[in-house]
Amino acid sequence: MLRRFLTSEKGATAVYFALLAPVLIGFAGLGSEAGLWLVTERKLQHVSDLAAYSAATRGISTNDTAVIRASAEARAQSSGLRATDTMVINIPPATGPNAGRPGFVEVTVERTVSRYLTAIFPGQDETVTIGTRAVAGAIPGSGEPVCMLALSPAANPAFQVGGSGLVNVVGCGFASNSNADTSFEMQGAKVEVTGSCLYAVGGVDVTDGLTLTDCDEPQLLQRPAPDPYANLPMPTSADVASLTRLSSSAIGAGTFTPSEYLLAYPDLPVALFDGGLTLNDTTTLSAGLYIIDGGTFRINSKAELTGTGVTFYLMNGAKLVVNGGADLDLTAYDPLDPGVRPDPFAGILFFSDRSGASVSHSMSGNSDSAINGVIYFPSDTLTYTGDSSSSYPCLQIIAGVLEVSGNGTVTIGCQPNRPPGAPPVEAALRVQLIE
Repeated sequence: MLRRFLTSEKGATAVYFALLAPVLIGFAGLGSEAGLWLVTERKLQHVSDLAAYSAATRGISTNDTAVIRASAEARAQSSGLRATDTMVINIPPATGPNAGRPGFVEVTVERTVSRYLTAIFPGQDETVTIGTRAVAGAIPGSGEPVCMLALSPAANPAFQVGGSGLVNVVGCGFASNSNADTSFEMQGAKVEVTGSCLYAVGGVDVTDGLTLTDCDEPQLLQRPAPDPYANLPMPTSADVASLTRLSSSAIGAGTFTPSEYLLAYPDLPVALFDGGLTLNDTTTLSAGLYIIDGGTFRINSKAELTGTGVTFYLMNGAKLVVNGGADLDLTAYDPLDPGVRPDPFAGILFFSDRSGASVSHSMSGNSDSAINGVIYFPSDTLTYTGDSSSSYPCLQIIAGVLEVSGNGTVTIGCQPNRPPGAPPVEAALRVQLIE
């Protein structure tokens, strides 16, 4: 009987299974732990993606990095970020192919998890760190061209066409960043507005005089259109301290040529006018930057002003007043000679600083005027008034608040020439995860 027991093969499989079971269970446990790491990584990637996308979307309407970071943090926390996780937000990205790219945000998230079965292997730490990364931003060129943009986030309205005013743009549209119920308003029985499309963050109040060629109706509740010149350097009083201060009547009939230079832009001719500038005569302005420090920059009705490659900068509360009848033939940028203006202000015709109280600028048109370039008053109000018809071949207008009143007529035929690298003016930009 003992001999039969010793030579029996019954139950041999159970013995092999017993010997292999710890190994099989170990591999199953290791696989489960690796699977847990993979699931954790996917969850963290989800957090990184949403945080980067939210920050990039918020960055369209503000350059305040604190606000952009807060948006990313709030989105990450609502998506599963733990208090023990480590999240780093870089604006712009610090690594990768998009390092330093304006308008893009990089988010990295790391989580430390404990080891279980893998801890039995010698030389291994008790924890493992799982990290993810995402980069998102608004893609230049993905939006719709805009010729007139109101930047104010809350003005009611921020863009208004009233009286019997007419605004007609060809090949581009309008945008208002105000979240007010009346972000864009048409007021008056005879008012007319024509463009490719109308984009508003808030609501609109429009009449039958609105004609849109590329969309069926105004596009409401849109993302704010980004300020394309948000990073434009604004010379300060300290920057211009070394310049000669010219009087408001320093420019008369004939040709005027700026002859001084700012330290930061040694190739840009500059002239500084203290307390305003008044133009009354037939004048030709040579290329350069004309700085009006305070007071009023007034172009009177009998003035005939000509200039190519010219830029006017209004600082410390300076105000622009263009009276009806003034004949302007001004171009901010000469595409035939792009080397003339390598500075960041090339392509901008009028612009004002962002500091101090809001200023109200006014323009009255002349049917013989031709203005080419960008008008940029980021914190101010620009009002176009008068009875004259004005056709501006290639112009873009960006202001805090835009008003066309009276019988004023503005016709814009195209977008102005931009120096290489100058940003486009767009609405409805697409935000995309690119890394």
